[in-house]
Amino acid sequence: MTIMKKKGKISLNGEWSLKNEVRSINILASVPGSVYEALLENNLIEDPFYGMHEHEMSWIYESDWQYEKTFDVSDDLLKYENLILRFNGIDTISEIELNNIHIGTTSNMFRSYEFDVKDYIKNTGNRIKVIIHSPTQRAREEIEKYGHRLKEAPDAIPGVPFLRKAQYSFGWDWGPKLPDIGIWKPIELIGFDKIRIDSVYIIQNFTYNKDPLKIANPKDIEDIKVELVNLQIQIELDSSIFSMNSNQDVNPEVNGYFANVIIISPEEEEISQEVEIKNKSISLEINIKKPQLWWIYELGKPYLYEIQVFIKKNDVIIDSQTHKIGIREIRLVRNEDKWGETFYFLLNGVPIFAKGANWIPVDSFIPRGKRLGLYSMNLKYAKKANMNMIRVWGGGIYEDDLFYDLCDELGLLVWQDFPFACALYPYTSEFIDNFKEEAIQNIKRLRNHASLAFWCGNNENEWLMELYLSNIFKSDSNKRRQYKKDYMELFEKLLPELINEYDPQHDYWPSSPSNGGIFREGGRDLLNPNSPDRGDSHYWMVWHAGKRFSAYRKFNSRFMSEFGFESFPSMKTISSFCPSDQFDLYSPIMENHQKNAAGNKKILRYMKKRFIIPKKFENQVILSEITQGEAIEYGVEHWRRNRNKFHCMGALYWQLNDCWPVVSWSSLDYFGRWKALHYFSKRIYQPIFPSVKEDKESIDFWITNDLRTSCEFILNWKIMNSAGMVLKHGSFNSEIFPCTSLKAGTITVSEINRDEIKRQNNVVFFKLKYIQNGEKIISHGFRLFDAPKKFNLLNPELSYNFEDVSLGESNIKLKIQNKNIAFYVFIDSGLVDFIASDNFFSMEPNESRIITLCNIKPINHEKKLSKQEIRDSIIIRSLFDLIRN
Repeated sequence: MTIMKKKGKISLNGEWSLKNEVRSINILASVPGSVYEALLENNLIEDPFYGMHEHEMSWIYESDWQYEKTFDVSDDLLKYENLILRFNGIDTISEIELNNIHIGTTSNMFRSYEFDVKDYIKNTGNRIKVIIHSPTQRAREEIEKYGHRLKEAPDAIPGVPFLRKAQYSFGWDWGPKLPDIGIWKPIELIGFDKIRIDSVYIIQNFTYNKDPLKIANPKDIEDIKVELVNLQIQIELDSSIFSMNSNQDVNPEVNGYFANVIIISPEEEEISQEVEIKNKSISLEINIKKPQLWWIYELGKPYLYEIQVFIKKNDVIIDSQTHKIGIREIRLVRNEDKWGETFYFLLNGVPIFAKGANWIPVDSFIPRGKRLGLYSMNLKYAKKANMNMIRVWGGGIYEDDLFYDLCDELGLLVWQDFPFACALYPYTSEFIDNFKEEAIQNIKRLRNHASLAFWCGNNENEWLMELYLSNIFKSDSNKRRQYKKDYMELFEKLLPELINEYDPQHDYWPSSPSNGGIFREGGRDLLNPNSPDRGDSHYWMVWHAGKRFSAYRKFNSRFMSEFGFESFPSMKTISSFCPSDQFDLYSPIMENHQKNAAGNKKILRYMKKRFIIPKKFENQVILSEITQGEAIEYGVEHWRRNRNKFHCMGALYWQLNDCWPVVSWSSLDYFGRWKALHYFSKRIYQPIFPSVKEDKESIDFWITNDLRTSCEFILNWKIMNSAGMVLKHGSFNSEIFPCTSLKAGTITVSEINRDEIKRQNNVVFFKLKYIQNGEKIISHGFRLFDAPKKFNLLNPELSYNFEDVSLGESNIKLKIQNKNIAFYVFIDSGLVDFIASDNFFSMEPNESRIITLCNIKPINHEKKLSKQEIRDSIIIRSLFDLIRN
């Protein structure tokens, strides 16, 4: 049907002027955008990410900036009864003038602001001015007003917890101190008469053929079916003629208004329903039999339905909204059990093991990151690495609509933190009223997304609160009690009430990590928010506390929502911020691009435990990535083995992405280049995954199946020494049920590991094959019995040749062969970036692998390369080559 909207709207995005009167700056700037972007585009500053330039930028965030634009308005728009100027996002403290009249202020980058401008708008020459004040100056004013600082990230610019601004921008242990300033989201002028749609909420009620929570045998998961879904479409109106209920005085103006809903299936079949409007709240119900469900990628397709909502009178469409929804049910299941309490997500009746990473903002200057395509790139690469959940971390932002749209389409679940992290916060009426409006707006904005799994109050505030309170208010017990009470009011009373009112379909969790909150029924305090027995966990004994990777096996988390390990980005990325004369772990520029205290020293210390340290800086960089991959692999495989009886049901490592080129915990660097960890993740997050649990005496062989179907498999294994002599070999054949882990078998190795030198030079290789696929190999793995540096590694004598590909295909296919054992074979190029079908893999003697390189892009985008030039640039090496150079 043709949609003829009665509501009018014009965009005020595009070219604005940007002024700094103190420095006599007057330039053009894009909206949405950032002051930094505009200064860069006008060549007024150097790249803040290069070298030490970050420290030359303080004048920008210490200044006030003025955006201005002149615009005209049509006669048609001026005729509306209401004219609303809507700012979807200003970062952060601003005053707004229209035609020399002060119309309002903003103090929160996370929310939109609307101003009634009907009395101030004219046909031509409207002049809008937005004066954005220094966020750091405001932070200092708040500190002075309160008489104390609130705890923020180490080495961050003080005061950000007093502001409703992305905390990472003031500095974090992976991010620069570059507080952004700007109009970071669109601006629009909206005209309407008596009625417009305020919000739409779709509630889904599922009818199953059996109760998923009563399934005792995992085999029965295969039989779960959704027979019927009842959709309740709730529409809230902004209207001057309708009240909140139908018991209003008869008003002839209210007659003849109708709400119409059309649901369009993935096959473009339509269901529609219409109802006469009686008040501001409208509800319609539609049943869908045998719906096409939204799934995470490993369980099915993420089918999306389109829901169109229209407000009409006399067949004229007055307002409309369109929403893409997935028909799915997501629940957080918390049941008492022998370990404590479960913590897992049930998707359409299927218990899922969450596999993924934590997400930080895509750029220090977020609008630029969106324009550069970083949302699409990072999320598509997350899916390629077999992830099914992304945690939006609380030190960043409520993400852009594009982020959630992409997650809906890709079949990625989203754990959504509210933007609070690692700090204490003021609990004044001004702060809470501001936050409450922010929360309501964003709950309404995000609640219909298929990808949204649940809401979480904050990051680590509960866990760190006692430490922060004792440090800041050491001698003031009253202040400590008050801040604790304020914390509970905000995160354990206000937020759950708001979720219950505006999004009762989603669960709420007070903090991460948490075992349920400071307050529980009965009035008892829970002493360990990071308990391994209930709730979610953060584990930093590996990395921050310096423990070995084996420590992961001693922490049996119910849901590991944060753990991580640092590495350097690729040399191509390092070259983008560091000149070659500073290619050294401890050079000033390399240390400036390492924000974790003594982080580079820590990386080297861990590398020394595992490997012989090469002399070349370039090889040290690659070795750091391999060490990072090993660490995360060690933890993930342990927690995945523990999924039976829901003992552990999630592993989300810190972190997926970077906001600038930096040494960090990410698996994708700022430019989207895959570190070794991302290739490791692609293997360890496979839906069906083999792993080994080894010690000096024995090896347990495990298979984990995250699918909702059973699988028959063959697991072949062999143990050999460094010379390639096979000491033991065998196989295990079995069926593995859905959503389970299976110990396929155990073998004794004490007789071949009795001698320490021999044990250090023994290695187990294993291959998993599907029987259903004609015994096709789906996974390779290996494990040493000691550190790789103690293994007598021979030259693997790698060779390779290029395989033919279809005419016109841009991919490159390689066949790699070896004579001797090869650990961490990796493919690189100095001329192009690419994504390999596998990388940083290991090979037993006389093996061959076919590897496909796709997404091939020249590093120098202006230079065209022939296929032969690209082939000639390919380099294939292994651990043997790294440690000998």
